[in-house]
Amino acid sequence: MVHGGDVAFAGVSERRKSQRFDLTLPIHVVRLSEKSVSLVGRTRDVSSGGAYFVVNADLDEGTPIEFFVTLQGGISSVSKVRLRCLGRVTRAEKTGEEGHLGVAATIDRYQFVRESLN
Repeated sequence: MVHGGDVAFAGVSERRKSQRFDLTLPIHVVRLSEKSVSLVGRTRDVSSGGAYFVVNADLDEGTPIEFFVTLQGGISSVSKVRLRCLGRVTRAEKTGEEGHLGVAATIDRYQFVRESLN
């Protein structure tokens, strides 16, 4: 049952602006606020409005963030495509794995970046 962005499943109501996709892709966080960083991890899900990923670092809610998600190409692919994302950390939570943090971040702007593998 769908009503203006509200999705109800077995009595549970959830508000989402866009559909989420369960995707495990490499992620590389390169900037937090004005500070350059190099954090690697994996996405758990991605939507047009944001991403949830796991990294081995503490991130604070509200922090501006820049990250790249590497899209998996086909066997004959001669280049890799990365999605450069600018957004903000909206939630950070412990995952149960020691030293790992689950992070939800908005994607306010994005750009496809093609890189040659040669």
